Amino acid sequence: MHQIIKENITKNLLLASILGILYPIIHNFLSQSSLFSDKSASGSIIVVTSIIAVTACFGNFAFTYEKINVNDSFQRYLAHITTGLLMLVIGISLIFTLNLTAIIMGPFIILEITLLLLYLACVGYDFWDVYRVSL
Repeated sequence: MHQIIKENITKNLLLASILGILYPIIHNFLSQSSLFSDKSASGSIIVVTSIIAVTACFGNFAFTYEKINVNDSFQRYLAHITTGLLMLVIGISLIFTLNLTAIIMGPFIILEITLLLLYLACVGYDFWDVYRVSL
């Protein structure tokens, strides 16, 4: 297995761990905030969160590992850090969206699955992009 693939697996496992730790923190914060009783403010925060998520998605999908020298460890790590930060922002934004939507309309399993699929698609794209340069 190529080094860049191992590094990418490590990055994505680290991101999953960080997001797993952040989920209950964000959930508890939002549950105890004034947003819980002010549904219109929750809707406004969803709009802001969505703008942040779209910006991060654009950066994540615009980036490609094909433009780096995979033999240069500095370029590889810089690429992993860049994509990792963008994917972290996407994950945090989706956690906020999930929790704020639950505040506004209650839990909705289809939305929960959709947001999970969106994040998994970002992870899949990340692996596909790394796989292309490792051939």
